[in-house]
Amino acid sequence: MKLLRALSISFVAVIGFMLAAATPSAAVPAAGTQVTCGTSQSGFGLYYNSSNQGSKRCIYGNVYNYDGNPTACSSQGCPPYYYELDGKSGQGTKVKNNAASAYNYSYSVVRVYFNSGYAGTWDAFPAYGYQGSALWYGQLNGTYNNNASQQYMSVG
Repeated sequence: MKLLRALSISFVAVIGFMLAAATPSAAVPAAGTQVTCGTSQSGFGLYYNSSNQGSKRCIYGNVYNYDGNPTACSSQGCPPYYYELDGKSGQGTKVKNNAASAYNYSYSVVRVYFNSGYAGTWDAFPAYGYQGSALWYGQLNGTYNNNASQQYMSVG
C-alpha cells in the first residue's frame, strides 16, 4: 500500500514537471498590447520628445489606429493609446500625432505611418535598434507629430 502511494505521488510529480516544462514562460502578447519598454516582448517604443526623451509608450505588434486600442475595448468603445504616467514631458498625452522619436525593441522592422490603416508617408526603424553593427534609433521625419499607425514588416 505504501509503495502504491509512493508511486502515485511520484507519477503526479513527474506529470506536473512535464506540463510545467512544456508551458512557455511568456506568452506572445496580442497585437496592439501596451507593454513595458526594454523587456522581453517589449515591442516598439514611441517617445514624446526628440532623441528618445520625454514620456514613452511601447506597443507590441501592428496598430491600425493609435486612437483605438483593440486590447482595451469595452461596451463604450476602444480607448486611444496614451503616453505613460511617468512624470516626464508628455505624460498622459495621446500617442496619435504626438510622437517625435522612436526606438525599436522588437525583432522586426517597424514602420510608423502618417495615416491610420498603414497609409501615407512612413518612417522605418530596424529590428532591435540596430542598422548593421551600429546602434540606431531616431527621430520621426515624415511622421514627426503626425503618427497614426504602426506595422511590423519582417521577422528577423
